[in-house]
Amino acid sequence: MGDVCFIFLGFCFGFQQIYYIFVVGMDTIETDILRRLSRKGRGRIFFAQEFYDLYPESSVRYSLSNLVEDGQVARLARGVFCYPKLSEHGMRMLLPDTDEIARAVAAKTRVRIAPYGDQAAYLVGLTGMQISSTTYITDGAPRKIRLSNGRSIEFRHTSEMRIFAFHCRKMQLLSNAIRALGRDQIGIEEKETIRWHLDGVSGEEFNADLQLCPEWVREILLDLKAN
Repeated sequence: MGDVCFIFLGFCFGFQQIYYIFVVGMDTIETDILRRLSRKGRGRIFFAQEFYDLYPESSVRYSLSNLVEDGQVARLARGVFCYPKLSEHGMRMLLPDTDEIARAVAAKTRVRIAPYGDQAAYLVGLTGMQISSTTYITDGAPRKIRLSNGRSIEFRHTSEMRIFAFHCRKMQLLSNAIRALGRDQIGIEEKETIRWHLDGVSGEEFNADLQLCPEWVREILLDLKAN
């Protein structure tokens, strides 16, 4: 009986897919997807699930693959796409960077993230090296996202909730970046970079977030803010 039900469900699923391909037409599905994307504008990261209210999952994924092949959208990772902005003459896709992808995935899954280690240092310009795997700490479940460009994004769970209490993202980045480098690696150039970032942080934000930094990081930030 179980085998019969399985075969019947498989037949129904196959019939549904055939219906949408040959009756509705893949061109129609792709047009509907592009129409919805265009209403929200170029440059937006989106997910395949956003179209499951229009058509079955298999049809949506098939259509998105066609749109990727046609150069209409870009695949960033499995199930993660972008309706890209184009260069001035429309010859090249302008794709989001790793940090934008990570933040979009975090927003979609409703978790908080913060750049960690070398990624934090890279984002504030304390290092020019971007490694192939970028790491974020999260209050959600750990996961790894393999990107289409060969890089990957890793979310590592942390119980240090104060990292997510920062009011100013720049202060959060600076705190995590300084922690990643270590006190002995903060030289003249690094201090100038940190000072430049601090110029863009209001006194109110600085004072509120300073208490969330480790004591030795706090000392460095106070000294650079004052001088």
